[in-house]
Amino acid sequence: MSRLAHGFVAACLFAGCIADDGEISQDVNGENGLNGAPEHVMKTKDAGHGGGGGSPLMTLHGGGVLVSNKTQAIFWGSEWGDGTNAFSGDKVSGLDDFFSNFGGSHYAGDSTEYYGSDGVYITSSSTYLGHVFDSSAAPNKALSVKSAGAEGCKITNNNPDPNALYLIYTSTGAGHVSYCAWHTWTTCSNGAPIQVAYMPNLDGVAGCDPGDTLTTHSQGLAALGNVTAHELSETITDPRGQGWLDNGGQENGDKCAWSYPPGTQPVKLSSNSQWYLQGEWSNNAFALGTGYPNLSGQLGCLY
Repeated sequence: MSRLAHGFVAACLFAGCIADDGEISQDVNGENGLNGAPEHVMKTKDAGHGGGGGSPLMTLHGGGVLVSNKTQAIFWGSEWGDGTNAFSGDKVSGLDDFFSNFGGSHYAGDSTEYYGSDGVYITSSSTYLGHVFDSSAAPNKALSVKSAGAEGCKITNNNPDPNALYLIYTSTGAGHVSYCAWHTWTTCSNGAPIQVAYMPNLDGVAGCDPGDTLTTHSQGLAALGNVTAHELSETITDPRGQGWLDNGGQENGDKCAWSYPPGTQPVKLSSNSQWYLQGEWSNNAFALGTGYPNLSGQLGCLY
């Protein structure tokens, strides 16, 4: 869901965001917040998320999309080390696998029905730019839009790719907030546009745990993989706030949040990379009645 605050916009998994400098002002309490039950219980009784508002369909709001996207993972905090220590566990190698196999997958193809104001459709192409370690101390509280943007601009030397999403995985948690992740956009000091996503440490956070029993991923990696799929898909279809939204302001990830494919098979990306991921909203699937239901019972989610 998107909210304008002091010239910046952030879209958050769960009810909204609270930033440490007050840039994002929406309150975030509610059933889908971290103060509630674990998400696999919470999703069955959540009336405020995973639904479609007055109209289930998303519409284009006059802006662009990422026709062919790029991704880069930024691991911020000395705890990550070189990505092979006990704290890192399987998270760095697992996320490398996720991004490397996202492009060309059926899951990436869920977004290809959408197009920008120029009429050009999204493709399933996604290029992974690799990961970067920032060994400086990560903030011990939630990132603000300003600090997330500054980190992305620092890592890219103020030369970010305008078609990329820079995902910032901190070794620290977000603290007393009721979200699992968010994506946003801003500009670097030289005016270069950048899209970033904030991914706090989700180890042991029950409210962000998808309850993955289908893969061998650790709880921390499973949680990060699920929110990464959510934020990446939303960025592709709505990179700068004028993309595809329903009339309640929900993006494709919001509309299928905490709604998982039926059955006992994990989502397969390219090269048989397997993940337990929420679905993403499809207008076409809803119109044809071929999707599986979100938490409001609307048949529009695809995996």
